[in-house]
Amino acid sequence: MSKKQDILNSALKIFTDVGTSAASTKSIALEANVSEALIFKHFKSKDNLIDEIIKTGYREATKLVAKHLQYNTPQEYLSDLLDLPKILVLSSPSFWQMQNKMTPLNAQAMMHHQLFMKPSHDLLLKAFTALEYEEPVYEAEIFMFLIEGLWRSIAGNRFDPSHNDSVIALAKKKYALPNKPLAGAN
Repeated sequence: MSKKQDILNSALKIFTDVGTSAASTKSIALEANVSEALIFKHFKSKDNLIDEIIKTGYREATKLVAKHLQYNTPQEYLSDLLDLPKILVLSSPSFWQMQNKMTPLNAQAMMHHQLFMKPSHDLLLKAFTALEYEEPVYEAEIFMFLIEGLWRSIAGNRFDPSHNDSVIALAKKKYALPNKPLAGAN
């Protein structure tokens, strides 16, 4: 592994543990077993380091979305989208825990998250329109609230995993969606 990757991994760990504001480049350097100067050589600033972690996390998340979420039928899309928060968080727990903590406080994190979620919102609108819901725009909003709540709940370890699974199953039942086994979440 490269020193740059060591820095990224160590920064993610520390940002997840103590938050981005409380983390110092000195503590990241100690964790990565590098000099603080090397952090600045690679990233120029702590903000650039944070941004690189966010961009990398969302690039990986986008790959997972492409693998697990296609729009074949409206029902299948909705069902798969309900499974996605668990798949994403389990694929990179530290990244999503960090995002859960910093998204409300960091404009860059919020912007990347909104860009990441926009295609899902657009496809939700398409799905609810195709399913002839009376208010597809509002149904898409409600579903987005559910998805946001699910990933935050899973990333924040707010509940026992079986609780989140029960919420997902109930949502699928309420929307009359297929409840197929979750591939790639374990």
